[in-house]
Amino acid sequence: MTGKNGVAVLQARIEKELREIKKVVERVEKNLADISQETPEDIVVVGFAGYVHSFYNGLEKIFDLIAEYIDNFEPPDKAWHKELLKQMALEIQGVRPAVLTKELAAVLEDYLEFRHFFRHSYSFDLDWGELKPKAEALKPTFEKLEAAFQQFFTFLQAAGEQIE
Repeated sequence: MTGKNGVAVLQARIEKELREIKKVVERVEKNLADISQETPEDIVVVGFAGYVHSFYNGLEKIFDLIAEYIDNFEPPDKAWHKELLKQMALEIQGVRPAVLTKELAAVLEDYLEFRHFFRHSYSFDLDWGELKPKAEALKPTFEKLEAAFQQFFTFLQAAGEQIE
């Protein structure tokens, strides 16, 4: 990150991703309210799975930005997705506070695992009984994320003020 402009650019990029993720959450909420069946048709389940997948994808874009521009370190190994999530729950002394609480990171690990499953399975393997709680938890999870990122933005702005 270079100078005050770098801080402003990073925050703007994170805010853009959060707006996109919020759209995903809003669509899930609307569509959950519209479901009248206990077990929806396969195509509906696949649609919800796509939204849950997009939710975590958007978060990982944010985590990747922070790892690249603040931490100057992106996990190199095969399990980099999981390591990146863990990295966001770490306070890095002299660099940045933890972006996520350990509790929130644990919740997000479930979404990471689902995303992996979604990418590597057939759509007919999706189980509404397992997917529905994830979809229902998107809104409260996102609200916690918004609060976490507001705290992170406070850190970023303070850091930006110290850069000449």
